[in-house]
Amino acid sequence: MSYKTLYRTYRPINFSDVVGQDHITRTFQNALGKDKISHAYLFTGPRGTGKTSVAKIIAKAVNCEKAPTSEPCNECSSCTSINTGFDSDVFEMDAASNNGVDEIREIRDKVKYAPTIGRFKVYIIDEVHMLSTGAFNALLKTLEEPPSHVIFILATTEPHKIPATIISRCQRFDFKSISIKDIIYRMKQIISVENIKIEEKAIYTIAKNAQGGMRDALSLLDQALSYSEDVVTEASVHEITGTVSEEHLIKIFQQMTDVNANEVIRLLDGLMSLGKEPLRLVENMIFYCRDLFLIKKMKEIDQQIVTNNEEGTKSLARRISEDKLYSWISILNNTQYEMRKTNQPRVFIELAVFQMIQLFENDEVEEQREEKIVEKEPQKEAVTEEKQDENYTEKKFIDAKEIEEILNHASKEKKLKLVMEWQSIKGRNINLANIEQLLVDGQVEAVSLDNKIILSYEHDGICAKLYEKEIYDKAIEILESSFEEKFEIMALPQRIWNDKRDEFVEQFKKKIKRPKLSPIKEAIIVKKNTNKYEFEPDFVKKAVNLFGDDVIIIK
Repeated sequence: MSYKTLYRTYRPINFSDVVGQDHITRTFQNALGKDKISHAYLFTGPRGTGKTSVAKIIAKAVNCEKAPTSEPCNECSSCTSINTGFDSDVFEMDAASNNGVDEIREIRDKVKYAPTIGRFKVYIIDEVHMLSTGAFNALLKTLEEPPSHVIFILATTEPHKIPATIISRCQRFDFKSISIKDIIYRMKQIISVENIKIEEKAIYTIAKNAQGGMRDALSLLDQALSYSEDVVTEASVHEITGTVSEEHLIKIFQQMTDVNANEVIRLLDGLMSLGKEPLRLVENMIFYCRDLFLIKKMKEIDQQIVTNNEEGTKSLARRISEDKLYSWISILNNTQYEMRKTNQPRVFIELAVFQMIQLFENDEVEEQREEKIVEKEPQKEAVTEEKQDENYTEKKFIDAKEIEEILNHASKEKKLKLVMEWQSIKGRNINLANIEQLLVDGQVEAVSLDNKIILSYEHDGICAKLYEKEIYDKAIEILESSFEEKFEIMALPQRIWNDKRDEFVEQFKKKIKRPKLSPIKEAIIVKKNTNKYEFEPDFVKKAVNLFGDDVIIIK
């Protein structure tokens, strides 16, 4: 006898076998038990979530010899004939290949005849959204007032393509994507029955790659069984799905945080030489960033909704700040969008990696700059106030009333618009690339009705750049050319912003209509009379290395 695939062997035959759709199975069990069945149903939802399986269970339950019953017996002649697919009273039609008016007219002509054996004739039309306009029109009247012995069950993955006139004549049930946890539970039941040898991590990887479909999960398990020798391993699952293991992702992300671009490119090259697609790589990196973020934000987390949570992942989560994870996800998301439009996706993933590494390069530059300032501080005591003023730094005190004013007149719409389009600032003017990068590195925290923006920065040194007049003026010009509006900027270190925001929110919760903020005692150290930026783009750094610092002039 020919081999029968797992998803066909373990297709649900009772409502209790259906995974992850309790809201639907419970409704039908109650309706069937009370013999209150409608004449037409519409099942919608992603593929592999149980739509046609539930339709067949309903067909068995209404025609079962023990009806009315909340579960079919699967023993009587009616149930067994439906299970084998040879029941004369249950008609399955694939609308993708039978989508014309003639097929629907044939159904319309036959519905008037009584069922042969059971109580009801059941018509199951799969992928019903594929019917033509004429076919839908031909179905309308029959669907609205069919004979009392007829039940229609329509199934689709794209309900938005079905006319409202059809939807209004049916009871609609929305099947949801099955959770990873539920998929793992069902797979373990089947693995136990079939005595399959498989690693725990491989089960999780299959469940994650099934993307909410039980049928897809069992198909992947079948494929992995064929690919593997004795034991299904996590590595073999990654091979057949084209995905990247957590171990590889840990190595890539560790090298990026170590600012080791050569090693990252070597790792990516090795993965792509094994046949991994660049687009799939980016998807895995986005999902891994999401896992890192959840580990950072949630003290107690269900292991089955994140990655396998190895120690290397936990270590990375502690090492990478939330702001950087935000930036990384944004970079990878933009890269994914660009990759779909090009024939050279590999170029974009490499550019994305350099952008992600650059965020850590900026940190190193900032640390070096702060170290230099610390080294010079003892000498400043001997320098006169006049000379210090002339050469290096000044203290900038932030007025809490300005923050207060912006927050009291904040506009959610304006902020949302800026946040959505903030990345578009980059690449407009190559001569101002460093200032564009400075703006993009900032987090838009609030925007007032009169176009005053609060930007927060993780490091004081980067924040202080916006208090240099020349840089500030050019930043304002960039915003005006990008958004065709004039803006004012208030740059704040992240710790100050968090403190003032919490203070504002606390007062707002106490129903104080116009909260008042306490004065800010800290000052930002601003370098004066500088014309050089520590976060220069790569092309500027290369030019300086080639021609020398004395030849290159940055304007």
